[in-house]
Amino acid sequence: MKSLATKIGFIIILLSVICRISATAQNGNPLQFLTEVSQSSQSNPAIHNKTEKLVIGLPLLSGALLHWNANFSSDYLFTENFEYSFDHFYKSLGESGNAEALATLPLVYLSHRNDKRTLSFSLSERVLVWGDFDHEFLKFIDQGLLPYYGQEEEFGPISFKSQFFRELSFSYAKQITKKLSVGIRPKVLFGRFFYDIENLNVAVQTDEERQVLQVIPNGNYRISGPIDVQYDPIKGKTTIKTDFTAGDYFFKFRNMGAGIDLGFTYQPNKQTTIAVAITDIGFTTINDKAFNNTFVGSIDYSHLYQSSDTAAAYYFEPRAALEALTDSLPYKTVAETFTQRQYELLPLRLNLMATHMLNDRMKLNVSDNLTYYNGEASNYLSAYFNLLLGTRFELSSGLNLYNLKQVLPGFACSYTGRSVQLYLATNNIPRLVQPSKAKNLNLRFGVNLLFSTQPN
Repeated sequence: MKSLATKIGFIIILLSVICRISATAQNGNPLQFLTEVSQSSQSNPAIHNKTEKLVIGLPLLSGALLHWNANFSSDYLFTENFEYSFDHFYKSLGESGNAEALATLPLVYLSHRNDKRTLSFSLSERVLVWGDFDHEFLKFIDQGLLPYYGQEEEFGPISFKSQFFRELSFSYAKQITKKLSVGIRPKVLFGRFFYDIENLNVAVQTDEERQVLQVIPNGNYRISGPIDVQYDPIKGKTTIKTDFTAGDYFFKFRNMGAGIDLGFTYQPNKQTTIAVAITDIGFTTINDKAFNNTFVGSIDYSHLYQSSDTAAAYYFEPRAALEALTDSLPYKTVAETFTQRQYELLPLRLNLMATHMLNDRMKLNVSDNLTYYNGEASNYLSAYFNLLLGTRFELSSGLNLYNLKQVLPGFACSYTGRSVQLYLATNNIPRLVQPSKAKNLNLRFGVNLLFSTQPN
């Protein structure tokens, strides 16, 4: 555990980034077009359940979300022989890397419609991950230290941010008139883990007099979680140890945040519905077990290695070399406890949607989903066609335009029986089949149990 924080900053960015998961509710996902599925209301709290049965989501499955947007895919890191290679990653990327990953793991979901009102309750775990890095750092890892002796190089910046929190939400939708419905979803957030390293730079220079190569990290990072960070001035070392309590698992009241979703739907005529929602207006907080760590000094290497040629002398495997580097970093940090509470905004989302019924079984849908997070905006413009097959199957298929650059074919489907409902939705069909090649993918699935509340 001594190098927990720095391994998050380096290994997760460069290795685990390929399988990060993340957590917006509806970011270009066609589930919002399936009127049979009550979780479609998560894109807009004003959407009512179509069924008046009590909907109970299956824990860990009902409403699970995986979302990934990046300028690289996981196969960049692996060769055709399925061997990892930073050189292959470096050449395939060709530019600075960036990625955002989101995930939602549902624990409890309940929803019920009674006449003109729909009430919902949910408890879920959410993860937000964002990062970017200088792709030249991949070359530095691949080459090792030996080629840089006698030179001066600087790599960076490297930035990485992650939040892990529990969300407790209550949703209320009410039909005001025959044409207008409004909805609100207040949320209480309990922070579990936070990590943020911004604009880290790594300099490499040679001390000719001492005949050592110096690796100098420059920057700082914030961390909060079930940990205890202490600095020993005698050893000049920062240690990170686990400090886990029952409160860290259930609800973290000292790192509480809040949020709210707002929306409305309007029917200008019987065939057309217009919906507008703004979601995740809110923040998480960082206060308890929170530390700011600053890099100081340099890591000096007198025994140099190379990582590009396994048959040559002084070879050190790139992955092992990276782990050795991160193990050394705690010796070069000074930690300070937060003196006051800090706030982190959630990804703010604007959802615009229009639906037009062609007949009792077919309809057209158009939506625009704009997300703003960490100073960056992303947009999904979607057009879908829905078809009801019998009384139990609903199918939606169409196209998504991501940031006006990429066209992604997507689909959604649901089966609604008397007591169970299954659904699946993705905005990128080809990458659902080949996830290792996915640069953009939004996947949502679930199982709902339906219980009649009407007397027999």
